Amino acid sequence: MTDKRMLIIGGTGATGSWFARYFVEKGFLVSVWGPSGRKEKAAEIGVEWADDLMEAVEESQVVVISVPIDRTVEVIESVAGHMLPGSLLMDLTSLKAGPMEAMIRSAPPGVDLLGTHPMFGPTMPSLRGQTIILTPALDRLGEWPDVMRSFFEADGAKIEVMTPAEHDRVMAVVQALTHFAYIGIGASLEALDFDVERSRRFMSPVYEIMLDFVGRILDQSPDLYASIQGNPLAHEVRETFIAQCRRLSDRIDAGDLEGFQDIMREAALHFGHTHQALERSDAIINRKVRRD
Repeated sequence: MTDKRMLIIGGTGATGSWFARYFVEKGFLVSVWGPSGRKEKAAEIGVEWADDLMEAVEESQVVVISVPIDRTVEVIESVAGHMLPGSLLMDLTSLKAGPMEAMIRSAPPGVDLLGTHPMFGPTMPSLRGQTIILTPALDRLGEWPDVMRSFFEADGAKIEVMTPAEHDRVMAVVQALTHFAYIGIGASLEALDFDVERSRRFMSPVYEIMLDFVGRILDQSPDLYASIQGNPLAHEVRETFIAQCRRLSDRIDAGDLEGFQDIMREAALHFGHTHQALERSDAIINRKVRRD
């Protein structure tokens, strides 16, 4: 594998640099490029800086796109046409329908296409136990998608394969709704001028875990989390969430405690396996209590 060249566009960003290091370990000759021109970051990672982007695209067997979501399609369209048959074009983006359509539309015949969504952040030390979603273009498959999958699986990652459309539907809840709810809690604490640190003196383990997850989201890039909300399918999900919050609040304000309970019971019935969820969360809480 040491004769295989890889270019990571956006390779000086957090995710791009994580995968640059990863693929160096796999024997690739990795070069990176980014619009910020951070050559010092390439040196820090231990990879080459691509001075001529299009020349690097033409010389690489694998081109990885790791740029902000709102620039992904534009970058794919600008570089895909320069790739040679037998090479692989893949992305590391949180949306899949638009990027995959751009790949299919722009890449020459014979170029393998692989949508890739690592469901973890660059603070993770390895792939072990992490999920990676693949959205291959089924009529544009050579050997490369299987090569990438074998790398990830050998390092302990769980691989899920789905269509780009299915991916975006699922991510509208798994990412967009989850982030929206946590950021909404953080924004509410700010609007209430609530003393978060003082509240830790009185907290239950569940509150502490919830608070740490809110803080985890708030500690990360607002640009990234805003762009994830750009999923075209997320609007309906957010509006449904807001409507259900209002529905619950209206029941309480009206003194309709039975109505509130009914909503909770209906949600539990749809959720399913709630007792198993209780047991799993108890295990997390108990581990935390023992550690503290």
